[in-house]
Amino acid sequence: MSENAKQNNGIIQKKVLIKASPAIVYQALTEACDLVRWFCDRATSDPREGGELTAYWKTGKTAQKGRAVFKRVVPESQLQLLWVDEGQGVVQEGARHVLSYSIKVKRGTSEVTMYDEDSPPPDEDTYAFIDQGWNSVLLELKDYCERKERSTRRPPRNNDTNSE
Repeated sequence: MSENAKQNNGIIQKKVLIKASPAIVYQALTEACDLVRWFCDRATSDPREGGELTAYWKTGKTAQKGRAVFKRVVPESQLQLLWVDEGQGVVQEGARHVLSYSIKVKRGTSEVTMYDEDSPPPDEDTYAFIDQGWNSVLLELKDYCERKERSTRRPPRNNDTNSE
């Protein structure tokens, strides 16, 4: 994963190369059954413009729920979500937290660029915490997609029947 995160008006940008098809990456980002494998504990997802994603996380005895609206959906290419409830249980009027993914084929892999656009963090420590958190999340995405890609490939058939 490249270390090209930047703090410009609350924007964090990251890129990661994933040895999986754009279809597998897109599915991991949009399908509830895939999201629970790498992102959250439970999810519902309606990946169409205007559809919603709801994600649930458990931490010890507490649970948190976030809700986002799909603003842009281009299968296997682009995805944009507007987070309208970031786990506080309150729909935010004038929500500005936008999470975008761009998926491109690059050298036989999928190059995923993630943009997290929100209000600027209050200080450098908070920014560093969020930035590091995205590194972990994107590594989980990468690991999941690459495992899924490997599991969908058929093993080569051994047609060599000559043994000595």
